[in-house]
Amino acid sequence: MYFKKQTLKIAGLFILFSFLNKFSIAQTKSNTPTNFYAVTGNGLKDTSWIFGTYHLINDSYLNEIPLVKKAHTKSKAVVVEIEMDSAKMMQASTAGFMFDKKLTDFLDKPFTDSLDAELKSTLQVGIEPLNQLKPMNIMITLSFVYLMKNNEELIKKYTGSPLDQYFANEGKLKGKKVIALETIEEQMNLLFNAPIEKQIEQLQYFLRNKKEGIESGNELIKTWFTHDLNKMFEISQKALDTFGSEKELLKNRNDNWMKKLPTIIQNQSTFIAVGALHLAGPDGIVNLLEQRGYTLTPIKL
Repeated sequence: MYFKKQTLKIAGLFILFSFLNKFSIAQTKSNTPTNFYAVTGNGLKDTSWIFGTYHLINDSYLNEIPLVKKAHTKSKAVVVEIEMDSAKMMQASTAGFMFDKKLTDFLDKPFTDSLDAELKSTLQVGIEPLNQLKPMNIMITLSFVYLMKNNEELIKKYTGSPLDQYFANEGKLKGKKVIALETIEEQMNLLFNAPIEKQIEQLQYFLRNKKEGIESGNELIKTWFTHDLNKMFEISQKALDTFGSEKELLKNRNDNWMKKLPTIIQNQSTFIAVGALHLAGPDGIVNLLEQRGYTLTPIKL
């Protein structure tokens, strides 16, 4: 149960991306609504594929998009953002806690009272049992609950493992090389290393804009099922930067991944599965691969 809860917190990265970036009109170049591409050219001997996931959707959904499952089967290697490991997850999750301070040490009484009321309304517990959580941890937890409350039927329709986890686990079972672009520790640091005062500002903004954030989150998950990457990108641009900078959450990470991906796909046919928003926009993986000379062919799902 602990591991499952921590996995869902990682999924909060994707959920909260609906709050992320500043407005921009740039989009992914394809006119074909898709979050699935074949990667060829630039000296590649074999085709690779890249699929934009939604971290909360389980693998039985692949029965509705057999082309993705077929590409995963044909590939020799699998690339995911991180590999889930229960022991490492438990250790790394401590980054989301404060051990020498309480959250209320940083809050004035009006905000303490309003946050306590929101937690009781949403989680059925007040602030006291959660008083050692960092503000970002509170945000991720609330985001997940908001999304599940409004989309529970859609999310629970699909069974099995979360897509990213399935691709990695199934790859291992079939003897494929499985490569993680980041470590669990790196993702935890990304989320929780900002100064507490900054995280509190972000939490305040998050709660002030709760209605808009919930609407964006609901729209984003529904759009993901239409495979319209450009529309997903538009949705993600509607809100200002809420819980971290665009450069840290998307651009810098994509740039770091691009230091690894060309070598990986040069060596073997590879199935790449990362959160769909990492594919989109001028700083997205699709555009960055095209800039390197690869041909990205959209595959309609």
